Amino acid sequence: MDPYDFAGERDRDLHGRAEGVRGNLFTRLLAGFLDLGQFLDDLAKAIKGIGNFGPGPLRDIRDGQLDLNNRTDLLSPLLDYGSAYANTVAGIFNKGQVGFTNQIGPMQGCRLVNGRIRLGDQGLWDIRCQLWIDSIAVVSGMVEWEIRVLRPDGSTFSFQRTRLDSRDIFSSTNITSVVVPDAGYQVQIFITEMAPGRGAIGGPGLNRLTVQHISRRTDVGDTGQ
Repeated sequence: MDPYDFAGERDRDLHGRAEGVRGNLFTRLLAGFLDLGQFLDDLAKAIKGIGNFGPGPLRDIRDGQLDLNNRTDLLSPLLDYGSAYANTVAGIFNKGQVGFTNQIGPMQGCRLVNGRIRLGDQGLWDIRCQLWIDSIAVVSGMVEWEIRVLRPDGSTFSFQRTRLDSRDIFSSTNITSVVVPDAGYQVQIFITEMAPGRGAIGGPGLNRLTVQHISRRTDVGDTGQ
């Protein structure tokens, strides 16, 4: 029997319902294919470094802090501060340094250098970082990364490590404080281990590195060494 072969006046309602179900199923399948196509297109662009990667609506949102990059008057003269994000165009970050190359909001007492934040004064600094870890056909979920504070000569002065093991897409946050004896120390984010098929995704809504100067004194707090 053909389920769509209905005859008679009383079967018109049943026929309409069947057509509605069939149409709704087709619409959902089509939407699924379109979503998959968009995902694959975004992924290809991200790998080539020519486009954005991530949830569609997020790519259209501009962070309002970007319009305040030169407004150092909004910061207290007693507070040094700086924040940056890894560029979306750079695509996917795997092992190695995550390049925080884009200032977001006013920056004072520090500056961006080679994907790191250079601290412009001695004393106690608070450091916060969040990474967005994406996945594609993940076999293992392990991710390990560090906030590193480097001496002016590039050697490691202090570090704070975090490790997670989840096959889901997740965000990872690391917070530390460090006392540096001089200006010129640099804050670097470094991924030490990353499971195949995973990556840290760039973009102001998905990752952030922020430093805040708490005190110029070097005889308080833990030096981190």
